[in-house]
Amino acid sequence: MWPWGHLAVAYLVYVVYTRLEPTRRQTAATLTALAVGSQFPDLIDKPFAWTFGVLPSGRSLAHSLFTLLVLAVVLHRLAVRYRRTDLSTAFTLGAFAHTLTDMSPTAVAGLVGGDLTQVQWLRFLVWPLQPPPPYATDTSFVEQFASLSFEPYVLFQFGLFGLAVAVWLAHGAPGLQSVTRRSKAAVTESAD
Repeated sequence: MWPWGHLAVAYLVYVVYTRLEPTRRQTAATLTALAVGSQFPDLIDKPFAWTFGVLPSGRSLAHSLFTLLVLAVVLHRLAVRYRRTDLSTAFTLGAFAHTLTDMSPTAVAGLVGGDLTQVQWLRFLVWPLQPPPPYATDTSFVEQFASLSFEPYVLFQFGLFGLAVAVWLAHGAPGLQSVTRRSKAAVTESAD
């Protein structure tokens, strides 16, 4: 999935999460944590695999459910200490949404249909217990973007992003007022 697709899915999941409990709110801080979480696995794995060559794949360490579980526990403990569990929850939801949406729809459909050969495409979920799958464009950012084509799955992701923006706007663009207020204050202070 592309960055805009990950962000869209994470936001839509977060909307459902905040609607389940009236005390949960979408704020500039929680939406920032969510956005960073929604990109986190790629921000770690892709540079360390493609640029530095220290990971075996662009879907390995930070895409692993094991890593995400450890990270979630550590972040939650820190968040409890600083009374900001809203931030750790948003980040964690974003990171898990990212990893789960990286499961190939073809592989998931194959598994549901009983094709166990599709398990190979989900091995990144249990890295390092299993090696990551052999992806054709798992060597560089240039190759990744060169392979971008406007096939139905990519267009679906753009549609999801549009839906997420529409939902955000329908909810009053949460977080935007806080950001614009802070920006105006910063401009005013620098003018003085």
